[in-house]
Amino acid sequence: MAEEERLSDNLLPASFRDVVFHVATNDIGAGRRVQVHEYPQRDKPYVEDLGRATRELEFTAVLVGEDYVDQVNALLRVLETPGPGTLVHPWLGEMEVSLKDKGRVTFDSGLGKATLQLSFVESGELEFPTAATSTQQASRNAASALEQSAVDAFIEQFSVKGFQDFVTAAATGNLGNLLGIVSRSEVGKLLGFANGLANTISTVIALVTYPSSLGYKLMSMFGLSGLATTVAAWSNIVRQLSRTSKGSGMKSPKPSRTYTPSRHQADKNAAALYALCRQAMLVQAVGASSLVGTKVDASAKPVVSYGEMIGVRDELVAAIDAESLTATDGVYDAMQAARAAVWQDLTTRARNNARLDTLTPPEVLPALVVSYDYYGDATRDAELVARNRVRHPGFVPALPIKVLTK
Repeated sequence: MAEEERLSDNLLPASFRDVVFHVATNDIGAGRRVQVHEYPQRDKPYVEDLGRATRELEFTAVLVGEDYVDQVNALLRVLETPGPGTLVHPWLGEMEVSLKDKGRVTFDSGLGKATLQLSFVESGELEFPTAATSTQQASRNAASALEQSAVDAFIEQFSVKGFQDFVTAAATGNLGNLLGIVSRSEVGKLLGFANGLANTISTVIALVTYPSSLGYKLMSMFGLSGLATTVAAWSNIVRQLSRTSKGSGMKSPKPSRTYTPSRHQADKNAAALYALCRQAMLVQAVGASSLVGTKVDASAKPVVSYGEMIGVRDELVAAIDAESLTATDGVYDAMQAARAAVWQDLTTRARNNARLDTLTPPEVLPALVVSYDYYGDATRDAELVARNRVRHPGFVPALPIKVLTK
């Protein structure tokens, strides 16, 4: 008897939309939604799990007392109210439910009570897919727009037809000089431009009389879109592209003091070629920035931290700002759009990345000991060694080292 009283004390009062009643019997349906797939000539089926099944509740509500008729009318009113309501179940607690079937009322005037057969189903949420902007795709789209604007500006300014032969010779010389600078740069070494330099020079020189073909060829020479799924040190590539575009070797040569139509055009061609090469690097840097911090970013450090992503962002944005100072109107607009896309993308994705902290080991220790002491995980020793360029993983010096906060 004492156990029954203790059990009844733990039960919540049964009610629906604040109308109280008693529960005599109850039945609950719960489980999983499955789809059975049967195939010819196969003895065993495949059962596909489609998620949790909707809970269904059936019980008998009992209303007693001198005013049981009024209680029934109050319960009927809330049962006929549209929309889901709050059910307080004696065993399951509070939940949002909807009436599944019509309630059946039975009056017993002799006993002064009424019973209702009620069937409820849990109410879900009417949710719709929400549209979200892919910041990475926005950066790639901005890179494509910048590429087209840069080529259009080049086509408008570059020309050798109808001018003296030295104009073509000057353009050819500038092309060779530019390609040589790129192949000797750090980004040229990273991407292996030097390997096909001779063939590239001969190809672009043959197109010098066709500004449109030449512009697109120079752009494609730096193209990295085919490597978008390739594991590479994308953080380093973006940094090197940004630095090379701002390098002294990529600045347009000073115009000649002698002013003739041919000399003037030669100067315009030189400025257009150098600008196109700088902008081609920025195009690739903007596109490659969408891969920074992703699974295919195999930078020198195993995990790209918040500070490192922000550093890549700031360096690329600074390079875009520097180039915008001398860009044509169309290229300037495209660069500002690219700048905004890069800022938004790297800032958004960096928010969830771990920050860098400084740790000084108390003594020379193996990397796995330092990793276990700090992270509680000895398997992160390789990350610690790579990030701090420790010469031997068995001997981490008692000097400040960089570690991720998580």
